[in-house]
Amino acid sequence: MPKRFAIASPESAGRPIIVVDRKKAAEVGLSESDVINQVATAMNSSVAINRNFWIDNRTGNQYFVAVQYAEDPDRKLEDVLNIVATGTNQPDPVKLSSLVQVQSGTAPVEVSHVSLARVFDVLVNTEDRDVGGVAVDIQDRLRDLEVPAGMRWHLMGEYSRMTDSFSKLGSGLAMAAVLVYLLLVALFRSYLGPFIIMFTVPLGLIGVLGMLFITRTTLNVQSEMGVIFLVGIVVSNGVLLVDFANKQRKLGASVHEAITTAAAIRFRPIMMTFLATFLDLVPMAIGMGRGSEANVPLARAVVGGLLTSTFLTLIVVPILYTLMNRDRDKAEIDIDKELAG
Repeated sequence: MPKRFAIASPESAGRPIIVVDRKKAAEVGLSESDVINQVATAMNSSVAINRNFWIDNRTGNQYFVAVQYAEDPDRKLEDVLNIVATGTNQPDPVKLSSLVQVQSGTAPVEVSHVSLARVFDVLVNTEDRDVGGVAVDIQDRLRDLEVPAGMRWHLMGEYSRMTDSFSKLGSGLAMAAVLVYLLLVALFRSYLGPFIIMFTVPLGLIGVLGMLFITRTTLNVQSEMGVIFLVGIVVSNGVLLVDFANKQRKLGASVHEAITTAAAIRFRPIMMTFLATFLDLVPMAIGMGRGSEANVPLARAVVGGLLTSTFLTLIVVPILYTLMNRDRDKAEIDIDKELAG
């Protein structure tokens, strides 16, 4: 099959395609590749065809050595056909026009492959919309599109990297929650207390989603990182309540008295932790300062999670603690006092 070389032509719908007459080229000592390379060199340079290097012995730097025609933005097809084609086995130079035929047609200027499979790239730019929302609209349209047999479509680029990051951050969030729970189990020497404490995590997620919705902030990589940071912050409030309540029960208090006393006494340190973190992140959540836009989703996620988890922890954790624990009898209390003494 003869080689073809397409030249972009904005004046017409089609492109002029240069087809080499291999018989005429062979008569003057040129191969089909020699002729096409002459055209490619005229349109670009010989670097695209055959890279030659010159190495500076003094500095060790290497430089491209290439042949390039003078740049001419007004170059026409006739100028390309007047190029003199030369080769190593050619006695006399001849013009390109005597060796090729120009046909009008359509042909891809560049062919892309992924894993040896031919692909067609369709680029989409977004403005005033998030990538995920645009991707959902595109997927809805493509589901109704009939494609030829053997052809498939995939969303790649920024959307593919975003979904991959989301899956990894989601795995990181789950792993962080599991590790925190196992650490609390080892410290409390119980499975029930850490289980109650871990209920503070979904309480924080309520505030995260609410804050992102109210502020019209998208769920992105930064906001997911804020959720991971939030796990360690909200768990500390539950630890303060449950640990203090357990100590009160060892002193003989009932479940209800222990958790209400813990909520009353630990209210101040919980509020101090909340205010210190909240006030520190408010400027970042507002977006004050140049270049702070990248951290706004992270700060808003943490601020929203803190608002709901702090106040709901003082309500939900005492309720769960009362429902999942039972009052001990006098004999168990006396044993604990003896062990403590």
